[in-house]
Amino acid sequence: MQKRINSGHNQAFFLKGKTPEDATNDVISVQLSRIVKLMSDGLLKVDNIDVFCEKGVFDVDQSKRILVAGKDAGLQINFHGDELHPLEGAEMGAELGALAISHLEEISEQGIKAMVEAGSIGVVLPTTAYILRIKPPPVRLMIDSGMAVALGSDYNPNAHCSAMPLVMHLACVLMHMSMPEALIAATLNAAAALGLAETHGTIEAGKYGDMVVIDANRWEHLIYQLGSHDKLIDCVIRHGDIVYQRV
Repeated sequence: MQKRINSGHNQAFFLKGKTPEDATNDVISVQLSRIVKLMSDGLLKVDNIDVFCEKGVFDVDQSKRILVAGKDAGLQINFHGDELHPLEGAEMGAELGALAISHLEEISEQGIKAMVEAGSIGVVLPTTAYILRIKPPPVRLMIDSGMAVALGSDYNPNAHCSAMPLVMHLACVLMHMSMPEALIAATLNAAAALGLAETHGTIEAGKYGDMVVIDANRWEHLIYQLGSHDKLIDCVIRHGDIVYQRV
C-alpha cells in the first residue's frame, strides 16, 4: 500500500560530515530530485522550500541557489532570513519573489522596502526574541511601510511554545503590535504566508470552518488574559467539526 506523506516545507539541512557547500550541492542535486519524484508518484506533498540563510549555516549565495532550485521544482519560497546577522537575506528573497520570509530580526530598511515591493510576507516569531534574548524584528516599521506581517510560534527545541494566544500577547508587548494587528497576523496573514488565504484565515463562505469559540464578552480577552487561554477557549472547530470541547 502506498503511503501519502504531507509536508508543508522542505528545509535544506546539513548531512553529517558535510560542509555547507557539500550540503548545498546535495540538496540541489540529490534531495530535490527525489522529492520531485515522490511528488510525481503521489507519495509526498510539499508546498514550500525553506533554507536557514545564516552566518555559519547556508550563506546568501548558497541559500539563493537552493531556493532557485526549489522554485524551479514548483515549490514556493518560504525561508529563514536575517535572524542573527544582517546578511541581506530579505533583499535576496524579495528578488526571487519569496512568498514569505521568517524571523527578520536583523532586516534592514532596504530589505523591508524590497519585501514590500515584492509582496513578500514577513513571518515574525515573538518567542524567538524572548527566549534567545535578542532584539525583536522592527515590526512597527515593517507594518507602517506596508508589509503584510504574519505571526508564528517558532515551535522547536529552543522555542518550546505552541500557544498562539501567548504568541499574540508577546507580539503586542514586545513588538508594539495592536491587538487587531496581532489577530490578522495570526489568522489571515498566517494563511497567506502558506499560500492558503483563499481557503483559510477568515470566517466566510467558501472557506474551511476553522475557528475557536471563547468564553468572554470580547475577543481581545484571548490576548489580554496572559496564560489563561485554556480557561477562555470553549471549543475548537476544524473543518466545521468540533475537535476540542472544554469540560
